[in-house]
Amino acid sequence: MKRTEIKDLKPGKKVRVHGWVRSIRDQKSIMFLILGDRESLVQVIIKKEEYPEVAHALEGIQINSTVVLDGRVVAAPNVKLGGIEIIPTKVTVTSRAAVSPIDEKSGLDLQLDYRWLDLRCPVKTGYFKVQTEILRAMREWFVKNKYIEIMTPKITGHSTEGGAEVFEVKYFDKKAYLTQSPQLFKQMGIAAGFEKVFEVGASYRAEKSFTSRHATEFFGVDVEIGFVDSEHDVMDAQEAMLAAAFKQIGKSCADLFKKLDIQFNGNLKKFPRITLLQAYDLLLKERGYEVPKASKGDLDPESERLLCEISAEKWGSDFIFITDFPVSARPFYIMKGENAKFTRGYDLLYRGVEITSGGQREHRADVLRESIRAKGMNPEDLNFYVQFFEYGCPPHGGYCIGLARIVSKILGLPSVKDVIYLFRGPDRLSP
Repeated sequence: MKRTEIKDLKPGKKVRVHGWVRSIRDQKSIMFLILGDRESLVQVIIKKEEYPEVAHALEGIQINSTVVLDGRVVAAPNVKLGGIEIIPTKVTVTSRAAVSPIDEKSGLDLQLDYRWLDLRCPVKTGYFKVQTEILRAMREWFVKNKYIEIMTPKITGHSTEGGAEVFEVKYFDKKAYLTQSPQLFKQMGIAAGFEKVFEVGASYRAEKSFTSRHATEFFGVDVEIGFVDSEHDVMDAQEAMLAAAFKQIGKSCADLFKKLDIQFNGNLKKFPRITLLQAYDLLLKERGYEVPKASKGDLDPESERLLCEISAEKWGSDFIFITDFPVSARPFYIMKGENAKFTRGYDLLYRGVEITSGGQREHRADVLRESIRAKGMNPEDLNFYVQFFEYGCPPHGGYCIGLARIVSKILGLPSVKDVIYLFRGPDRLSP
């Protein structure tokens, strides 16, 4: 007999069900099990006198054990799980579980120690279904709009961003690094004539941050676009992609959002765009908040949270673009603006957190070398990159969306750890 998934069970049918034992209630003459697969749950009732072999097979079974069960589906109007239950005629225990070291009251660190058990929760499985749909919607938009998907190397002989936040690895008899970003290599795609590229991949930062938004290994949706006039062309493209993706997942995930008790609106309003200096003025005027001196030239977490609040109130948008960051606060590859003190870079905030850093890049080799020197770096160390632009390269720009950040905010979760399959941080390297 072939397997029937729990969601497809109907009264009156003989079925074979594979699943996990989610709960057990063992009484003197009767046993109740809740059996689950990744989609649904069903109640199983075993009358011990009628089916002694079934009862014997299940003696001492623990939650999280797996079984294959043959039986008959019957109507049970009083049962909350779909108004049905299964009366089994045969049960095979395929895996007997030990007592679980975690439960719903366990702390996050302990849950992450036993992540494979933690993820058995149907709600948490739902988080990754949402992430799957988001990536599918984004990828479909990129393909429809003639973007080419690339896969850039994660081991490189050069630091991408400069600075000390790199993981050094031994590469045969050479020194190498895990890439901080695919930035330089996706720009190569523009120099190669691809015009529009995207990638979904991992990046690495040796940064000892213990916040709810940081990870040492994180996944991003990276995009680069050729033949742009300014950073606003990049922002237009990102806004269009997100509007299409949100509309699609609003439909494809409607039932899932309902199960997860998530209020989701897939119809996005136009994203407001303000400069960093305007953001400072708005924070002071609307919230009486002044960005700390140490964060001047950028935004601190509290200002990001407040700006999203203001955006929702003032413009009805959970998103807001912040533009015109000073040169000192942006990487060497971001193009300077008409006012040379500022760049053509931007951040996109969503529900209180920065999910994107983007902007127009510097495509002129001579200017790029000067920018590298101004950051205290040696252009010769980045010659492999600068040469991309010595043989003709159009004006271009791009962005990266932090996948865990946007998914966690869509789901209303407090930390990226909840939506990263296996989290990596300064003090976590397993499982």
